[in-house]
Amino acid sequence: MPTKPTAPEMFRFIGSTFEAARSDEEILARMNGIQGTMKVITTDPDGVLVIDMASQEAREGNADEEADATLRMSTMAANLFWQGELNMLASMTRGLVRVQGKKTLIVRVLPIATKLFPLYIQTVIEAGREDLLVKKPSPASP
Repeated sequence: MPTKPTAPEMFRFIGSTFEAARSDEEILARMNGIQGTMKVITTDPDGVLVIDMASQEAREGNADEEADATLRMSTMAANLFWQGELNMLASMTRGLVRVQGKKTLIVRVLPIATKLFPLYIQTVIEAGREDLLVKKPSPASP
């Protein structure tokens, strides 16, 4: 089982993922026209991340900030999701992830998020935090 990221690491990793996505025409085309903000409140450790779909940005936020949809989950669950190792819809159904607000926004964004998983994993690797990954990268051949 991977270790837990800190809340600042999650902000940095997800923010960097969205930044990298802005140079991917396929991802930009899929995000085009999606309006709304999602707030992700994580626990253990506590943190708040705001994802603005219109600007394709993720940043640190606060719990009182307005959002169209709010997700509440552990930091470990968020890390697993961004690696493609946590089924968000099943986790919502089982209560592992709690949702408030526009569930339709979340359902609309989920297929796009899967395109971001490799970017997130690359960001984690570049930060030297392979210990956070479920599937460890293969060592480079000599």
